[in-house]
Formats: sequence, structure tokens, C-alpha cells
Amino acid sequence: MPARIPSFKPPRLRTASGRDESGRPNAAARGYCDKAHKAWRQAVLNKCAWQCVDCKRVAHGREMHADHVVPISQGGARYDVANGEARCVNCHSRKTAKESRQKV
Repeated sequence: MPARIPSFKPPRLRTASGRDESGRPNAAARGYCDKAHKAWRQAVLNKCAWQCVDCKRVAHGREMHADHVVPISQGGARYDVANGEARCVNCHSRKTAKESRQKV
């Protein structure tokens, strides 16, 4: 019987966005899977009526993100509902990219 041909998987060095995230902790390690964060996210999205503050799109589930107005890395409160706004995936990506460009 012939031996099975080994499959080749090239090493994945970068993500689809082009950033090297090999040293970045996963979502659970960053605190996005605990009960306090889930309760904060739900409270923020309910406060904004599940409507994006930028484009006014209404979405549900994973299409809507709870975004920190002042990032935690810059001293923003992690679980303060006043420090949260609802943003759709596209607007949240744009805001995050703009913030990361300003850091450099």
C-alpha cells in the first residue's frame, strides 16, 4: 500500500490585514470572553439601540461591536457604559485603523 503524500502548509507569518500578530494574546486572554465584558457589551448596545453611532445602521449579533470611546490602553474605563458606543463592523474597523495611524 502506498504511503500517504504529506500535505504542505506554508507558514503563516501575517494575518489577512498584513499585521504580524504572532505575539498578540487571544480574545480570552485580552478579557473579551468574561461575564463582565459580555454584560458591558450588552449594556452599551442596548444604550445605543443597536444602531451605529457613525452610519446609523441597525444590526444585531456579531455585526455590531461595542467600542470604547477612550481606548483602554489610553486610560479609558474598561467596563464604564459611558465609555462605550455601538459601531458596525465597518465603522469600527475604520476608527481602529485611524487610531493606530495616529499612534505612529
